[in-house]
Amino acid sequence: MTNSQPEDISTRFNNIDEQLEQILDDIDLIRTVQNGIRRENRINSQNTARLERTVARLAEIATLHQQAFRIVEQDREELQRHRADIRQNQENINRILEYLENPNRGDTMPN
Repeated sequence: MTNSQPEDISTRFNNIDEQLEQILDDIDLIRTVQNGIRRENRINSQNTARLERTVARLAEIATLHQQAFRIVEQDREELQRHRADIRQNQENINRILEYLENPNRGDTMPN
């Protein structure tokens, strides 16, 4: 029986060594995975920051676009007012010309 005990202890130590090796391999794998996750997180953070900057630039561009659109709209409205004024002035000039060209005109100017 004494012979079988050392073999059992030796076998047990071997089993423990194998289990420890497996645990160390698992720990190495976990560290490798954690390092990969850290790298991915860093890359994701950088991409998120880049995306946030892009969105901010797009928001600025949209604001500038809206301002430009308002200016163009105001210019268009002002142009329409000027055109209306020009038409009114042309009508007045035409009435004056008609009055001046009419040999039978009276003393009063037409409205």
